[in-house]
Amino acid sequence: MPVISRRSVLGGVAMLPWAGGRVATARPVRLPLASALAADPLRPQYHLIAPYGWMNDPCGPVWVRGRYHMFYQWGPDKAAFGDIHWGHAVSTDLVHWRNLPAALTPQPGGPDAQGVFSGCVVIDGARAVAFYTGIEPSVQCMATSDLDMMHWTRHPEPVIATPPEGLQVEGFRDPMVWKDGTRWCMVLGANVHASPMGPGGVVLLYDSPDLLTWTYRRILYGPTHIAGGYDDAMECPDFFALEASQVLVYSLGDTVYAAVGTFGQDRFHVRHVAPLGYGSFYAARTMLDADGRRVVWGWIPEKPGRAKTAMQAGWNGVMSLPRVMTIGEDGLARVAPHPAIAMLEGPVFMQGAGHEPGHTDEPNARIRVSFSGQAPGRIIFGGRDAFLDLDYDPYRPGRELIANGDAAPLPLADHSTLDILVDASVIEIFASSGICLSTRAYGDPAGPFVLKMQGTFESASIQARRMTPISPDRLTADPEPTGG
Repeated sequence: MPVISRRSVLGGVAMLPWAGGRVATARPVRLPLASALAADPLRPQYHLIAPYGWMNDPCGPVWVRGRYHMFYQWGPDKAAFGDIHWGHAVSTDLVHWRNLPAALTPQPGGPDAQGVFSGCVVIDGARAVAFYTGIEPSVQCMATSDLDMMHWTRHPEPVIATPPEGLQVEGFRDPMVWKDGTRWCMVLGANVHASPMGPGGVVLLYDSPDLLTWTYRRILYGPTHIAGGYDDAMECPDFFALEASQVLVYSLGDTVYAAVGTFGQDRFHVRHVAPLGYGSFYAARTMLDADGRRVVWGWIPEKPGRAKTAMQAGWNGVMSLPRVMTIGEDGLARVAPHPAIAMLEGPVFMQGAGHEPGHTDEPNARIRVSFSGQAPGRIIFGGRDAFLDLDYDPYRPGRELIANGDAAPLPLADHSTLDILVDASVIEIFASSGICLSTRAYGDPAGPFVLKMQGTFESASIQARRMTPISPDRLTADPEPTGG
């Protein structure tokens, strides 16, 4: 099932009732009370989520001074796209998050007056430096802060005001910056109508000696002829070394891809390209955790038909759980749930084979299944209806795994495992092949819940546990956005 692309909504910017750079100073009265959000049984309990309103792309996840910072696209005035700020949350363990006041808000008369869009944060000595996109026109902006990242000072002018000449660029956004020796490098997503290699989505490479003066170097990757979004631009590029490889993560259409290869003399030589996630997962960004693991985050959007209900509920969009990224023996990027998630595991409600069902009170569970991948099977988890309906068929090429209408490959194998994390309306399914399928569940959340196994899963080894919420009321802090 397709998801709503972040740029399909951005494509309608001119039609949206923008706040025009208005700085939010209080919770909008049209949003539900915190008590209503806390009582919403479809609102996740252990995923990072905005205190209210709209949430999409992760921006600049970073670990510094013993704390993880996550910035994200936040629309605080309603549970729909518009008036985009940078939300801000902090954690000491990657699992328990506390929302802080908005880090960056649109500034009237500034290059970000129509929204503070996606970007990154880098640490430069004793300061944090944020890069992000302003629109109408599309420009790359910069702001600085001390390492607490609570108060930001904007550079008054864009650091990159126009796309490179001669490429006929459409779409020009989502800066990601890293240190390469003595220079700083930046990649930007774009779509070009004319280039030496033809038209299509591209990733552009820049460099700078000081984070302020940027020089365009070349097209790092592309053009690709995959259609995506309203302008076919590659989105949210992220470029980093992983093990013995160089990886470019980018988003296009409704899919996140990982291109794996080598990098030298400003050239990226690609060996493999494959989706990094399946289903409801987009706009991925990565970071290094305190132990040096490469961690990837992404936006889990609502389903297309959910917009009206989300507006009434007062929240829209969720951050994925942290995923550890590695390179498999086949040379492809793999993901697995971050080990920190285990600290949320609660009591076991099903153990052993799948012949007898398991019982729990609500859809808040971690279900590990070890099974023979040679035969089909089905897992049903629900109460009054099938909240999660997972179907596996090893003879359905490329769509062996289907959950709530979203599909992913899980090839025929003698032995396979699934690690299924259910958190109210959000479901993330990690397979032993290194893929993750994310989907949504909008069934009846009323308990009790029953976990049933059919087919190959009846003889599987099962361990199902309840998961502990990260907040007693489905909320973290509920600040009044003050802006930077």
